[in-house]
Amino acid sequence: MLEFILGTLVEKEEGWAVIEAMGLGFKVAVPLSTYYRLPSPGEKCRLWTHLHQGDRSTSLYGFATPQERELFTILLGIPRLGPKTALAVVSHFTLGDLWKAVKKEDLERLKKVPGIGEKTAQRLLVELKGDLPRKAKVITPSPPWEATLFSALGNLGYTRKEIRKALEKSGIGPDMEEEEMIRRCLKVLGGHLG
Repeated sequence: MLEFILGTLVEKEEGWAVIEAMGLGFKVAVPLSTYYRLPSPGEKCRLWTHLHQGDRSTSLYGFATPQERELFTILLGIPRLGPKTALAVVSHFTLGDLWKAVKKEDLERLKKVPGIGEKTAQRLLVELKGDLPRKAKVITPSPPWEATLFSALGNLGYTRKEIRKALEKSGIGPDMEEEEMIRRCLKVLGGHLG
């Protein structure tokens, strides 16, 4: 229903952000992994969204990448696991990292997530053991620098296909500074590196 919000970041705090789009201000709950990637207030911002209809209220959740949102929706499918706990898990795990923890039955790592005790950690292992690989489209996620580039260039209006092509042609690598990566991609997108 609501795939993403693209607008101007008005305000941000750990756990939430306010984005103005079409004259409306949307308060969106975000995991820490997204919060740390948000731009400065006043800059353009895109968040992939999930609208959650609870018993008492409706809440909007936002994520820096579709993979984060996918993990959130997988977690919401676990009985008695609410959005607050699912958001805490997304704050601490990528899809690939959670899959590794589940495969290794790493209860201690799961228990480090705020709000997850022994019983919830065991339930996560049981529920996700056979389900996560089937539900997750991407078990090995893109490197963090690549997700950052997709977010930054996507906020400038480029499509995923255009960005993917620029990544292939620009000759960038994980050892480069983020600004240099963006600069090289923009040169390709502008046609300067052919």
